[in-house]
Amino acid sequence: MKKDLKYILFLAAGVLLYVLVELFSPEPLDWTISYSHKDKNPFGSYLVGQRLGDLFPADPVSSNLTIYELKDSLVKNLLILSTSFSPAKEDTEALLDMVNEGANAFIASEYYYGIFADTLNLVSEDYFFDNNPIQNLSRDDTARLTFINPHIDKETYAFRRNNTHNYFSSFDTLRSEILVMNDLDKAVMIRSKWGEGNIYLCSTPLAFTNNYLLYQENNEFVSKALSYLPQEKITWTEYYQLGRMEARTPLRYILSSEPLRWSYYIAILSLFLFILFEAKRKQRIIPIITPLANTTLDFVGTISNLYFYKKDHRSIAEKRINFFMDQLRSKYRLHYTEGDESWLEKVARKTGHELGEVKSLFLLVQHIKKQPKISEEQLKELNKKIDDINLS
Repeated sequence: MKKDLKYILFLAAGVLLYVLVELFSPEPLDWTISYSHKDKNPFGSYLVGQRLGDLFPADPVSSNLTIYELKDSLVKNLLILSTSFSPAKEDTEALLDMVNEGANAFIASEYYYGIFADTLNLVSEDYFFDNNPIQNLSRDDTARLTFINPHIDKETYAFRRNNTHNYFSSFDTLRSEILVMNDLDKAVMIRSKWGEGNIYLCSTPLAFTNNYLLYQENNEFVSKALSYLPQEKITWTEYYQLGRMEARTPLRYILSSEPLRWSYYIAILSLFLFILFEAKRKQRIIPIITPLANTTLDFVGTISNLYFYKKDHRSIAEKRINFFMDQLRSKYRLHYTEGDESWLEKVARKTGHELGEVKSLFLLVQHIKKQPKISEEQLKELNKKIDDINLS
């Protein structure tokens, strides 16, 4: 247990050190494009959410509902910021019905697809990747966006070109007008009349993020763009960029709060460590029992030494020969017949050795049987020849 406790303390100290480092180290800058009114990172839209109250009389309404879900909410001004905008058929029909009855929609997105784009005859492109790419342009260049409406000062605003390279290459010119153009004379913001209301479309949504509202006078670009909307309450839905933004688990309340979330994770980790170290079965040390020695081998060794010291080499050879013959009988069913050449051939075939090698062995066996005494060298030669046959 003391040995386990040492490892547990080391592991707990490591976990505690990691948690302290994570808590007190500065958070890295997050460049994720979220367009969220709660996000203070460069590509969030926290500042827009904070200043909407200066442009519109009532407090803005933020939600993560679809347009279809908002259609019965008496929406007067609708704001959507997203990377791409391709609403479902029901959402498109709900949006056009709302605008047709007098509502206004402001949608800023780099790409427009699907039924919505088809209905408005809208095509959005990226001039870095279109069929006729603009030459001699760097992504680090400065792009300039200019309002061309005579009722607004024709002031130009600067943005990084790699964040404002989308434009409208085609739209319904009979019901639409250009409001903002870039320095390549391409439309980046248009207004489409639809029934009693208007749809304002912008292809540079990153201009509405914190990163650009803090740069020079670009906050004026946002205020001028949104000033086209009437002085009515504005509803901002983030569904088309962030989705529902809710945890799909019964623990959603715990996971939605950072302190509760960390407490939950630490509790799970602690339980896992407890199971890991306590799952090992506790029992007393099992003593090592020395197995019984094989006394038969000791007996054989003793008898062999006895014969060897008495110089009775023939007796040892005779026993060695008898044991070898017994192996031939039990393993190969071969019974020795002296002088039988075919028997020797069977032994060679069964054991897989050359016939000459087998003959040499049995000639030595016959010679030893005829001698009353043999030398130590003859015994060693017999033993070697038998071992070479290797019947084990």
